Amino acid sequence: MNLKIVSFASQNPQRQNELVEAIRGLDADVQVFFAANEDEAVALLADADVLLAHRFTETLYDAAKNLKWVHITGAGIERSLFEKFIESDVMLTNSRGLHARPMAEWVLGALYYWAQRFDVAETWRRDRHWQEHKKTMTRERLVLAGRSTLVVGYGEVGKGIAELLLAAGLKVEGIATSERKGNIHVFPMELLEERLEQNEIVILTLPSTNQTRGLFNRRLFPLMKDGSILVNVGRGALIDETDLIAALKQGKPAYALLDVFADEPLPEESELFSLPNVFLTPHVSGNFPEYTHRVHEIFAENVARYLNGVPLNFVVDKRRGY
Repeated sequence: MNLKIVSFASQNPQRQNELVEAIRGLDADVQVFFAANEDEAVALLADADVLLAHRFTETLYDAAKNLKWVHITGAGIERSLFEKFIESDVMLTNSRGLHARPMAEWVLGALYYWAQRFDVAETWRRDRHWQEHKKTMTRERLVLAGRSTLVVGYGEVGKGIAELLLAAGLKVEGIATSERKGNIHVFPMELLEERLEQNEIVILTLPSTNQTRGLFNRRLFPLMKDGSILVNVGRGALIDETDLIAALKQGKPAYALLDVFADEPLPEESELFSLPNVFLTPHVSGNFPEYTHRVHEIFAENVARYLNGVPLNFVVDKRRGY
């Protein structure tokens, strides 16, 4: 098939060659072009059929008169959605599911960090006060197994987290748009408040949509259990950070494990840096060294499906935002 693909994503020559070889192995007539900047992407998109990019913009959309399909390299697509694109027939796919295992391991690792009081161990390594910190860790270390956990958002990432935590001995249930019953009971979103009151650990993996932005705020935080833990690996916009900071000072939640933030990079003046009951990482939970390779595998599989007239994997409902 005479298909033109533009990649405005990886600038790594090795990865670019890898993608070309994978696509040519499907159909030698397919052309793949790489853009190093937006101006190059605009020029290449004039007669392109497919775009692979970190983000889709109105500028790129206006330049692409023949575009039929956009694939976003990550899972989050909220920054690539705008009215003209939503209303168009151009298909959108993403790389959801790619992050499930590394994000699940981040969540489990962060929970162990909190439960085992490894922050105290780090303090001891710096000040060397053996007896003081030994007493603190002995008194405050917790066993994770058996603790009740609510995963809010049960897509590929939420499911991956739930399954790993279940294997680690935690009690896990989920929240999604509709109820599902199985080894992990997934409740409908209408029961979020009720389930918040029943769980010690709350993990957010929702996408950012009109319905979810600012969902966790001063109204929901008081419903959380005493001593509860809030984990966010979904989107920073899910949480009203001003309300969260106030809630953390009041002890509900008692602790927060955060990888994503409303503004990124997290502003240096943010109070989150100075609160003692917060663990932070700079939006890395889904990252791993072979990330681009795996994106190219997902994309190449979808190109094969496109060439053969088969429905694509990971199609996004542009109106719903996921």
